Amino acid sequence: MEKENAQGTIPDAEFIQLLKLARSGDQEAMFRILQLFEEDIQKTSRYIRMSREDAVQSIVTDFIEELRQ
Repeated sequence: MEKENAQGTIPDAEFIQLLKLARSGDQEAMFRILQLFEEDIQKTSRYIRMSREDAVQSIVTDFIEELRQ
């Protein structure tokens, strides 16, 4: 049986609220968004030709910049 609300997914309305909070400077909201995308960040970092830690840091930094725009 499928999980109804798999970990790492939230309703759109909740994500939009988190995004608004993150854009207004709420660090907890930004942290929560990053947690939601942690698995995708880790997977994507495998394809970047640098150390895994540096790749993750680069992705996170760019992602935060995009979220704040």
